[in-house]
Amino acid sequence: MNKCMTCPNREKNGFCHLSDAGSEFLLANSVVVEYPRGTVMFREGDAAETIYILCSGRLKMSATSQEGRTMIIRVAGSGSVLGMSAALSAAPHEATAEALEPCRVRVMPARALHTLLRNYPESAVGAACTLATEYRTAFEEARRIALPETPAGRVACLLLDWMAANEKKSSTITLALTHDEVASMTATTRETVTRTLSRFKKEGVIQAKGVLITILQPNVLQQLSAC
Repeated sequence: MNKCMTCPNREKNGFCHLSDAGSEFLLANSVVVEYPRGTVMFREGDAAETIYILCSGRLKMSATSQEGRTMIIRVAGSGSVLGMSAALSAAPHEATAEALEPCRVRVMPARALHTLLRNYPESAVGAACTLATEYRTAFEEARRIALPETPAGRVACLLLDWMAANEKKSSTITLALTHDEVASMTATTRETVTRTLSRFKKEGVIQAKGVLITILQPNVLQQLSAC
């Protein structure tokens, strides 16, 4: 049985505060799976038969329109619980989840989730916290696209969001997405993203080395983003 007590991300998700009995049920009715980079855990429209507790790693969530246009909704990090709202409502997954880097995930069947919620009251609080986090994330995504007046402002806002979410509490972030994918998250184009990042680098706002970006002047990004 995989124990969670030594997990470095133990306090990050809504199921980290279960009673001993609740934790034992969770551990006994779930498995830990290692997903390599590029693995699709589930696809938009799939039946939500399991939930996924992301122990480590990052993955991208994307949705596709009827015309075939794909938009990156967000990058989920360790502590995220995926598929909760779909599993609770017996609805299909709203998005596709793909590993951006090797991920360690605890996978739990939806039927076990329902049993957990019925028998262990504190787990309902955990589920509510997870759904509240999903709402907050959706709000932040809408704010990032709607409030900044320029494409540069939207890119700046995204960089600030990633810096704030950096687990290492560092101003250096890893750009795991392509410029096309960053464009889809900021309602702009790949050319604009490339041009904007080059401008930030030239003006000393950021420093770029491969996929690593160090934010040198967050105050400038804050002024641009106005969000």
